[in-house]
Amino acid sequence: MYQEMSVHELAEGLERRDVVLLDVRDADHFAAGHIPGSLPVRLPDLPGRLRDPEDELWVRLFGARRPVLIRVGVVGDAERSIDAAAILGEVGVESYVVAGGTRAWSAAGRPLNRRW
Repeated sequence: MYQEMSVHELAEGLERRDVVLLDVRDADHFAAGHIPGSLPVRLPDLPGRLRDPEDELWVRLFGARRPVLIRVGVVGDAERSIDAAAILGEVGVESYVVAGGTRAWSAAGRPLNRRW
């Protein structure tokens, strides 16, 4: 089971800095255009990265400088996003699949970053 987050909720959370956004699409799709501030994460690497306190992902989720409440938005194809949300849920991270993903973000007139 997973929860969804709308593009509007994602934009508000990114502005408040209480959302960490993971992009679980492949590298080519990420490079072609991604939501500014998103962190690229290969799905097979996610479990290991959640255990490594030196990893940028671990620091953003569990580090001392994070907000007390943090939500994780996930974009990618539906299956990868749902799988990533399940992995995050197993370690107690409140995670949401972004409804419509990057396409919905772009369709709402929001910018995409094409720099890696």
